[in-house]
Amino acid sequence: MLHTVIELIRKYHIEKIYIDGANPSFIRSLKIGLDEDPDYERAIARYKSQGFRNWEDSVWMKVVPVNFHTHHKEMLAHSKMLLERGNIAINPKFGKLITALRTAVDNEGTLDKEATSYNDIFDAYRLGLRCYGYPSE
Repeated sequence: MLHTVIELIRKYHIEKIYIDGANPSFIRSLKIGLDEDPDYERAIARYKSQGFRNWEDSVWMKVVPVNFHTHHKEMLAHSKMLLERGNIAINPKFGKLITALRTAVDNEGTLDKEATSYNDIFDAYRLGLRCYGYPSE
C-alpha cells in the first residue's frame, strides 16, 4: 500500500500531504519513500526555533503531520465555515463524505465521533482543507 501511495504522489505531483500525526511509523515510512527527513519532530523543532511560524508551508516538508489533539477545534471551525460560506462544492458521488457532513455533531468545538457517521472520512476532509486559507468577508 505504501508503495502505491508514493507512486500516486509522484505521478500527480502532489506538493503537500497533511496526515494524522497519530501514526509516527507510517509518517516516517512515507517521508523516507519521498526522500524527506524522517526525523520530522526534530525538523519541526528546528523550524520553530528559527522563527518559522508557518512551518507547515515549508518547501522542505511535503508530508505534514497534524496533531488532532491540538488542532481539532480550529480544523472543525475552519471546515464548517468554508462549507457554510459556500466555498466548498462536493460531487454527489462522494456519498459517504456527504453523509459524514450531514451527521457531524459539534459539541462545543469538538466533533462527536460517536454521533458522526464515517468520522474517518470527515477527518480526511478536515485534513484536506488545511491548505486553504480563510476566505475574506
